[in-house]
Amino acid sequence: MPTALLAGAFGQRNPGDEGLLDAFVQALPGWDCVATTSTPHVHGAPAEPVPAGDPSRVARRVAAADAVIFAGGTVFKELSPSTGRPPLDLLQKGLALAYGAKALGKPLALVGVGAAPLRARRAQLVARRLVRQADLLILRDEESADVLAEAGAPTPFRVAADAAWTLLGEPSGRGGRGDRIVVALSHEAGGPDLAGELAAALVPVLAAGHDVALQPWQVGGPVRPDDLDLARAVRDQLGGAAELMVPPADLHEARAVIAGARLVVGLRFHALVAAASAGTPFVAYAHEPKLAAAARRLGQPAVTPEMRPEAVAAAIVAAARQPVPPSDSAVRAELARAEDGMRLLRLLLSGGESDDAEMIGALPLRPTEWSA
Repeated sequence: MPTALLAGAFGQRNPGDEGLLDAFVQALPGWDCVATTSTPHVHGAPAEPVPAGDPSRVARRVAAADAVIFAGGTVFKELSPSTGRPPLDLLQKGLALAYGAKALGKPLALVGVGAAPLRARRAQLVARRLVRQADLLILRDEESADVLAEAGAPTPFRVAADAAWTLLGEPSGRGGRGDRIVVALSHEAGGPDLAGELAAALVPVLAAGHDVALQPWQVGGPVRPDDLDLARAVRDQLGGAAELMVPPADLHEARAVIAGARLVVGLRFHALVAAASAGTPFVAYAHEPKLAAAARRLGQPAVTPEMRPEAVAAAIVAAARQPVPPSDSAVRAELARAEDGMRLLRLLLSGGESDDAEMIGALPLRPTEWSA
């Protein structure tokens, strides 16, 4: 059985990232999938994971693998100080992995990956080199393509969707009929003032008569404070007026919980995916381009950390007053793009002999002039 090394942010107790792992394993039947992990807590891959922080073990896994796949996630980004890692650590390790794979003649695919603003010239250089190594590069959204184009990476880019859509499948129904507003939290959405800013934005929401529930996503991972710490800080600043929810175990559970909400305020990208799949309206807190992209594609409002708390509150209250869920057609379009990305991956891994060849749609290219 051939082996694929799946590189990603796995093992951090984040249901979104673990959902990506599940999606790639599901999409590669007949392959033995080995995942990189930052902790021993990764699940989903049938084979024993390899510690991402051990370069020699990763190198041995690359040598033994038949293919190397960057399995979704925002690969092209500078890390924030809250991670405790150097800003270019993710990019540089990704490039080292890519160079190793290409030196050994292994197919290298980056599928459903994204980009965040690359401000440092060194970050742009590393990103350009990583793009050039890929045998297959499929981006998650047009915003990521624009970031890489501005960094000087060779264009055009294939644009699909996040791989987690294939895990959730068809829209599950009509949410948005409950009473609660669920705030899906991310400690990565801001700096030390994030809890205060969120609390200030939620005071008018509570005053408007809405029940607010704080939903942490990533809990117990290698970085503190985590989402639970953030949830407790926000709740304390609200005088205990907001409910504190249990973190979802996986994306399916997240979707089931969110389906009972009136509205989701999403600081987590995959919370927006779960909400749309459940038919629940959302407001994206767009601290990264991927959240703005999800709002744009799914016809939902977005706010930004730069907005004043009263403006964020007004957007939430307005969306809760007249909730309009993402359309089934928009959700199915995301699913179709993600499935086409997986078909292209299987076509690469099969050396062009996959049965998927006749089923692959035409993924859009970015910049758009290439599609004319």
